[in-house]
Amino acid sequence: MTAFTALSDFLLYIVMAVLAGAITLRFIPESLRPDVQLGKRTEALLAAAIPVLGAAPVIQLTFLLAPEGYRLRGFMDISTGFRSGHSFLALSAAAFLLLVVLRFGMNRILQALLVLAAFGAIAYGSHSATIDEPGGIIAHGVHLTALSVWAGILFLVAAKPDTVSNWRGFLKWFTPVAAGLMAVMIGTGIFLMLLVMKAGDYASSWILPYGQMLLLKHLSIIPLLAAAAINGFIAKKEYPPSGWLKTESLMLLLVLFFTAFMSKQSPPHDIDSTFRSEGAAPLAEWLSGPPVMPIDSRFNPSLEGILFLLISLMLLALFFIGGRRDFPKWLSALLGIGFIAAAYLGLMMITSF
Repeated sequence: MTAFTALSDFLLYIVMAVLAGAITLRFIPESLRPDVQLGKRTEALLAAAIPVLGAAPVIQLTFLLAPEGYRLRGFMDISTGFRSGHSFLALSAAAFLLLVVLRFGMNRILQALLVLAAFGAIAYGSHSATIDEPGGIIAHGVHLTALSVWAGILFLVAAKPDTVSNWRGFLKWFTPVAAGLMAVMIGTGIFLMLLVMKAGDYASSWILPYGQMLLLKHLSIIPLLAAAAINGFIAKKEYPPSGWLKTESLMLLLVLFFTAFMSKQSPPHDIDSTFRSEGAAPLAEWLSGPPVMPIDSRFNPSLEGILFLLISLMLLALFFIGGRRDFPKWLSALLGIGFIAAAYLGLMMITSF
């Protein structure tokens, strides 16, 4: 069920990002934005998908708590009696209103407010909200909104780069906006991370499923920033570099993917107690060796780990070189994924627990 809810969240993030990007572009002058038109019916369908995808946590609880034959009643009771149910109901209400507003082409400010309400509803059901309310709700909502606006605009541009008639004009406003959104994401991300763990436990958390996803998310941000720099500064072209836009989109999808799976794991408030209840992550023990209680990460250099880290740096260097040269589209994406994999293997192989 964890995979089911995580994949549902991943698809939900994509849907929300596309809508957030489309609505944000309506606030940009026509001469500086891509001429991407999803259509009222498509946008309404995307809004309709939000409560369907957002129901996954409630469905999971229903199967865990309600006996067979009472699942419908259990779904209703969980929706009205649990925090995740309240989050789902609020998300469904915001999505329904957004559907009506989009279908009839109503005010763009109202559209933006309803999207923000949907992000707030998602944030209300998060781990961080249960730890620190309202700080956790605000930080999670802002973090997800910043990521989604950036991703949504990029997805739309990457899907139809030929709709950007003024690429230089587009970059002039989008590059600083994307940089600002990334700064917000980093700031709120650090705040959210420190809500669920001590700063000194970051490396120790890698033994846990949550820590694995957190590490992979952070590693995927590096080629994402590299691709953003290439698109914004290095690839000096008068027209959109479609291959690199798709590569940056892929890196953003990986960030969303790891975020979705991370949100479904138990946060490591206490590493040892979480390890006792959850056990080691699938690959962690194989790569780093058997852990010893109490869990405490230690630098344990190995030839294999150092070689993988060197390979990851070489792949990242080639990634940047590709910004100056006409690498095949698939090669730049492969270099980015290869960096994440090599850096992950290297870090795990030089860390013992």
